Amino acid sequence: MNQNLNSAIDRMAQIERIKEELDEEYALLQKELLTDAEQKLADTKIKSVSYVTPSGNTAEVTVSDTVSVTAGELLTGIFGAVSRSMFTEEVKYTLKAPAKRILSAVWHGEYCKGKISDILDSLPCDDRTKKILSKKIKGADFRKDKKNLKTLAGLSETDASDIAYLLYETASYENLEALAGANGFSLTPEKLSGFRSQVNAAVNVSRSIKTRITAAESECDET
Repeated sequence: MNQNLNSAIDRMAQIERIKEELDEEYALLQKELLTDAEQKLADTKIKSVSYVTPSGNTAEVTVSDTVSVTAGELLTGIFGAVSRSMFTEEVKYTLKAPAKRILSAVWHGEYCKGKISDILDSLPCDDRTKKILSKKIKGADFRKDKKNLKTLAGLSETDASDIAYLLYETASYENLEALAGANGFSLTPEKLSGFRSQVNAAVNVSRSIKTRITAAESECDET
């Protein structure tokens, strides 16, 4: 081999070693971050925690659920008349996003009777802002709802987190009511208890934590 090719291979090997070292360092740093985040999220209903360094770099740790089907034959009994819009039946059952939200909420017991409109009406902001919020906030995306509550309604980090989670739980209950109505029954405590037993038998929901790091813009990036 010529000298240039030797140098290229040696440099590639060096880069691989550096990547391995950086991956190991990143894993250790991430473990430190997750340990702190888990302590902040423990025994709370908050789904994410954010950090900002003096340099402007940010980190966000978010709780995420993975819904897997364990007894697919029970799904039709759960979703009834709206089954076709909730999952596709192949060799395996593939849940659509609305179904995942419903099943995850029922599995964890994360639903609260109420109306999203009532929560938005109670916010300490003017009617114009509430109207904008009503178009943007649906209770389906905790992170986006929290951001909108902070930027549009002017809520603090803590208040925005609390309200966003309440919106999520309320939206989950509204979804359960709509599901019950689509299947011709009212969502009584007895029906809800039986429905939860079906869900617990049909699926498994594992909860994990995801980390997102956002680097601050450098002066070079701004020019």
